[in-house]
Amino acid sequence: MPRYCRVPCIWSSSSNGGPKTPRKARRVRRSWRNPILAPALFLFLVVADTCFAAWNLTTPTDPNRSWGVSETTSEEYDDNWTSVEHNRETGFRTSSDVKFRASIPLERIFAGVNYDYTVVYPSTASSSDVNQTHNLGLSATYLVNPRLELSLSETFISSIEPGIVQQNGASVTLTSGGNYIYDSVGAGVSYQLAPLWTASLNGSWDIWQYQTSTVASNNNHQDYSVTASALYALDTRTTVGLNYQFSQDVYVNAGTNNGLNGYANSAYLSVVRRFNPKLSLTVNAGYTLRNSEDGSANSSPSGLASLTYNYGPLSTLAVTIAQSLTEATLGVTGAFSAQENTSFALQANHRITVRLRAVADASYVYTTFTAPLGGTNAVVTTVKPHEQGATGHIGLRYDFKTWLGAVLDYSHTQVVSSDSRVVQPYSRNQASVGITLTY
Repeated sequence: MPRYCRVPCIWSSSSNGGPKTPRKARRVRRSWRNPILAPALFLFLVVADTCFAAWNLTTPTDPNRSWGVSETTSEEYDDNWTSVEHNRETGFRTSSDVKFRASIPLERIFAGVNYDYTVVYPSTASSSDVNQTHNLGLSATYLVNPRLELSLSETFISSIEPGIVQQNGASVTLTSGGNYIYDSVGAGVSYQLAPLWTASLNGSWDIWQYQTSTVASNNNHQDYSVTASALYALDTRTTVGLNYQFSQDVYVNAGTNNGLNGYANSAYLSVVRRFNPKLSLTVNAGYTLRNSEDGSANSSPSGLASLTYNYGPLSTLAVTIAQSLTEATLGVTGAFSAQENTSFALQANHRITVRLRAVADASYVYTTFTAPLGGTNAVVTTVKPHEQGATGHIGLRYDFKTWLGAVLDYSHTQVVSSDSRVVQPYSRNQASVGITLTY
């Protein structure tokens, strides 16, 4: 299911206010003529026990192992490859997705690596090229002493951006912007002032670079944010906090009177409550003031409420409602500098039997664009334009062995716009079936 990120989210369900991590995207650069990762990895897994017997390799999917790798090969039907309203490209194509994870626990340092590489063939209905996606995540935490903790992280993505995405539970609607590169670096420090008081300071810096010149001219930019938090533990299950965040957007081409450049100040209260080992609640509630360099100003209540219920060993249900005020996303083509988002998201994982599992998720976003810009990109309208976006996805996985499984997926994306000059509406359906190998 397509889910990809654009801008840092003001509200985070993380208690430490760390940097925002975009979700995985699906495809980008064109280079290979034939995807060979799937058969190569399959042969490696088949002969591993024989060729590497002397190495005493651990059992596939062993939960105690600090690393793991999986490969999924799928055949997919897509009725709108490029997420457009008219002149759709439809048909079948093959994808190969390799995921690698590793964790390195030391005495005072914990480091983690996640890498996701996807190949899709062909890239278009009229081309035999291959699209590729690279998604790399690095993180490290250093415990200086029992009271002081330092953290560092980086996320690099090279991919293509469609439809609707989630930002730490809060959804935002986007239209396709072509190939892009995203790189985000974050750092944080947390210090326990007293047995019940903890102070933290977190910062992030990210870069967006689009590969299509017409998109890059209005959308290449950098984002900065700093968040200061004071947290108080009411008891072992409840933590409340007072938080302040400053964020800024700097565009390469800031538009008329630098209207796309802006900064925001947000203050909010946070509550994290763990009712029992199965049920937990996170609530952020506050207000955001956003100013653009052209003199326009916007304000909006902002917040997030997320409820998570773990009702089984591999069964979870999560519901999120969010309200946010952010910079305007790609779809408005530089005509507006801000947008208000109201979103709802539902995620479910259910183990039907020991071998059969199901996943389902859905999201709905209502977006209103504010702070219109003048100049050549101006949109003449008496009503603030808005868009609605919805996604739905369901997937099944059946494990024949601990290392071999079959997957079946279907997803739907729908974007509706009140003004097609601002956002192009479209719909998209995708269905796929594949095989997953895990070690």
